[in-house]
Amino acid sequence: MTSTVPAVIDRYYRLIGEDDIDGFVSCFTDDAIVADEDRTYEGPAAIRAWRERTAAEFHYTAVPESVQEEAGGNIVVTALVSGTFPGSPVRLRHRFTMRDGLIGALDIRP
Repeated sequence: MTSTVPAVIDRYYRLIGEDDIDGFVSCFTDDAIVADEDRTYEGPAAIRAWRERTAAEFHYTAVPESVQEEAGGNIVVTALVSGTFPGSPVRLRHRFTMRDGLIGALDIRP
Protein backbone atom coordinates (compact mmCIF):
# COMPACT_ATOMS: atom_id res chain seq x y z
CA MET A 1 0.00 0.00 0.00
CA THR A 2 1.04 3.60 -0.29
CA SER A 3 2.85 5.49 2.44
CA THR A 4 -0.19 7.77 2.90
CA VAL A 5 -2.22 4.94 4.43
CA PRO A 6 -2.28 5.05 8.23
CA ALA A 7 0.00 2.48 9.83
CA VAL A 8 -2.95 0.84 11.58
CA ILE A 9 -4.45 -0.11 8.20
CA ASP A 10 -1.17 -1.71 7.14
CA ARG A 11 -1.18 -3.56 10.47
CA TYR A 12 -4.82 -4.65 9.97
CA TYR A 13 -3.95 -6.37 6.67
CA ARG A 14 -0.78 -7.93 8.06
CA LEU A 15 -2.67 -9.35 11.05
CA ILE A 16 -5.32 -10.96 8.84
CA GLY A 17 -2.69 -13.55 7.95
CA GLU A 18 -1.55 -14.10 11.54
CA ASP A 19 -3.01 -15.67 14.68
CA ASP A 20 -2.61 -12.53 16.80
CA ILE A 21 -6.24 -11.86 17.74
CA ASP A 22 -5.25 -9.35 20.45
CA GLY A 23 -3.16 -7.40 17.95
CA PHE A 24 -6.01 -7.46 15.44
CA VAL A 25 -8.56 -6.14 17.96
CA SER A 26 -6.10 -3.44 19.06
CA CYS A 27 -6.39 -1.89 15.59
CA PHE A 28 -9.89 -0.68 16.53
CA THR A 29 -11.22 1.99 18.89
CA ASP A 30 -13.16 0.86 21.97
CA ASP A 31 -16.43 1.88 20.30
CA ALA A 32 -15.61 0.68 16.78
CA ILE A 33 -18.23 -0.79 14.49
CA VAL A 34 -17.53 -3.39 11.80
CA ALA A 35 -20.08 -4.23 9.10
CA ASP A 36 -19.41 -7.46 7.20
CA GLU A 37 -21.69 -9.93 5.39
CA ASP A 38 -24.89 -8.11 6.40
CA ARG A 39 -23.98 -8.20 10.11
CA THR A 40 -22.71 -5.50 12.45
CA TYR A 41 -20.18 -5.97 15.24
CA GLU A 42 -19.87 -3.25 17.86
CA GLY A 43 -17.04 -2.93 20.37
CA PRO A 44 -13.97 -5.03 21.16
CA ALA A 45 -15.79 -8.18 22.34
CA ALA A 46 -17.96 -8.39 19.22
CA ILE A 47 -15.04 -7.60 16.91
CA ARG A 48 -12.95 -10.27 18.67
CA ALA A 49 -15.75 -12.84 18.25
CA TRP A 50 -16.13 -11.91 14.55
CA ARG A 51 -12.39 -12.31 13.93
CA GLU A 52 -12.16 -15.56 15.92
CA ARG A 53 -15.13 -17.02 14.03
CA THR A 54 -13.86 -16.11 10.58
CA ALA A 55 -10.32 -17.29 11.39
CA ALA A 56 -11.67 -20.62 12.69
CA GLU A 57 -13.97 -21.18 9.70
CA PHE A 58 -11.66 -20.06 6.89
CA HIS A 59 -8.00 -19.60 6.21
CA TYR A 60 -7.65 -16.50 4.05
CA THR A 61 -5.45 -13.63 3.01
CA ALA A 62 -6.31 -10.11 1.88
CA VAL A 63 -3.94 -8.38 -0.50
CA PRO A 64 -4.59 -4.66 -0.98
CA GLU A 65 -4.73 -3.66 -4.63
CA SER A 66 -5.77 -0.01 -4.51
CA VAL A 67 -6.20 2.78 -1.98
CA GLN A 68 -8.42 5.82 -2.31
CA GLU A 69 -9.15 8.61 0.13
CA GLU A 70 -12.73 9.84 0.03
CA ALA A 71 -14.05 13.27 0.86
CA GLY A 72 -14.41 13.40 4.61
CA GLY A 73 -11.27 11.36 5.20
CA ASN A 74 -12.54 7.80 4.81
CA ILE A 75 -9.99 5.47 3.27
CA VAL A 76 -11.20 2.83 0.83
CA VAL A 77 -8.97 -0.14 0.13
CA THR A 78 -9.87 -2.67 -2.54
CA ALA A 79 -8.31 -6.00 -1.65
CA LEU A 80 -8.17 -9.41 -3.26
CA VAL A 81 -9.36 -11.83 -0.60
CA SER A 82 -8.63 -15.48 -1.22
CA GLY A 83 -8.82 -18.56 0.90
CA THR A 84 -10.87 -21.58 1.87
CA PHE A 85 -14.30 -19.99 1.52
CA PRO A 86 -16.93 -20.42 -1.22
CA GLY A 87 -16.42 -18.07 -4.15
CA SER A 88 -12.73 -17.47 -3.47
CA PRO A 89 -11.06 -15.31 -4.60
CA VAL A 90 -13.16 -12.17 -4.34
CA ARG A 91 -12.40 -8.46 -4.45
CA LEU A 92 -13.77 -6.64 -1.44
CA ARG A 93 -13.96 -2.95 -0.67
CA HIS A 94 -12.91 -2.04 2.86
CA ARG A 95 -14.04 1.45 3.90
CA PHE A 96 -12.11 2.58 6.96
CA THR A 97 -13.18 5.49 9.13
CA MET A 98 -10.24 6.58 11.25
CA ARG A 99 -10.49 8.01 14.73
CA ASP A 100 -7.62 8.86 17.10
CA GLY A 101 -5.15 6.89 14.99
CA LEU A 102 -7.23 3.71 15.09
CA ILE A 103 -10.07 2.21 13.05
CA GLY A 104 -13.35 3.67 14.29
CA ALA A 105 -15.51 1.96 11.68
CA LEU A 106 -14.99 -0.61 8.94
CA ASP A 107 -17.49 -1.47 6.24
CA ILE A 108 -16.66 -4.50 4.07
CA ARG A 109 -18.53 -5.04 0.80
CA PRO A 110 -18.07 -6.69 -2.60
